Amino acid sequence: MTIQTVRTGLAARMATISGLEVYETIPPTPQAPCVLVRLTGADYDLAMSDGGIVVRFDLVLLASQVGTAWDVAQDALDQYLDSTGALSIKAAVEADVTLGGTAYTSRVTGWTDYGTIIISGTEYMGARFAVETWPL
Repeated sequence: MTIQTVRTGLAARMATISGLEVYETIPPTPQAPCVLVRLTGADYDLAMSDGGIVVRFDLVLLASQVGTAWDVAQDALDQYLDSTGALSIKAAVEADVTLGGTAYTSRVTGWTDYGTIIISGTEYMGARFAVETWPL
């Protein structure tokens, strides 16, 4: 599998979350609520996996544009951070850790950067989820 197919598989898992726009690449003007699938790094030639690779992604969640009342924006964002539920980013990945058959497994390791995220000069209320994948 290529990195692109894993990215597409991860995007497909995000598309299972109702009402969430998914971008495999960073668009000029994202429309919230949305998630951007961003490649962050990889480790090659892993000793315990026959020279395999781990590919890391950030899922950049943009819950709402700044200008929305903070309490409303936080309530919207918090639902995606839960480990379970219909809007949970973690639950969406864990529902098919193979990402549609593109990876041996994958996992959401956590989230960071809760608050304001700036994309293309626009401020959003959001968070970043770290995802590790082991491509086929």
